[in-house]
Amino acid sequence: MPKITMYFDFISPYAYLAFKEIQRGLVNRVDITYKPILFAGLLNHYGQLGPAEIPYRREWTFLQALWQGREAGIPIRLPKSHPFNPLTLLRLAIAENRSGDPSKETCNKIFEFVWNRGADVSDETELSALSSEINLERKPDDPAVKEQLKTNTEEAIANHVYGVPSFQYNNKMFWGNDSLKMLEAYIDGDPWIDENWSKPDAVTVGITRKK
Repeated sequence: MPKITMYFDFISPYAYLAFKEIQRGLVNRVDITYKPILFAGLLNHYGQLGPAEIPYRREWTFLQALWQGREAGIPIRLPKSHPFNPLTLLRLAIAENRSGDPSKETCNKIFEFVWNRGADVSDETELSALSSEINLERKPDDPAVKEQLKTNTEEAIANHVYGVPSFQYNNKMFWGNDSLKMLEAYIDGDPWIDENWSKPDAVTVGITRKK
């Protein structure tokens, strides 16, 4: 069975949409490892702002996510505040088991907590209720859990992940919920992927902005 690694952060509505899309069919054809990472860690590494940190783009991100959810039949309810600190959620997922790779069931509970229930991620009572729904083998504040999240994020950067969600398959990285059809085509043996994968390398950089 093909093996895929999904790098994600619960802060992303696009990661939520991609996760839900995967459960509709692809999950039965591949072996998926879910890797929680800190999206902010990617942004810091590449010197970028997140979509929700850019005026007007923030509003568009929410509107587009709502539209894509409607089109896909995936209910979305926006969280009370965004951006928010996702560390507790990410560590909660990792703490589910000793391997640090959460199950799809746990990922689903946390994704729905944010993007289906529209929770207040800063509310300790709501977070406590969420924690009670997950059978944890470790405590989320365990130093080993915190280190695992750091390691996951560093691994993602080493594998050239620059956004979430990203999917690694056969040494190739596919970014975004809208890349799923391309990923499925590759899994199904579409020769176009290998034939065209290196074509962007031939495009030279014409100009570089001062930073």
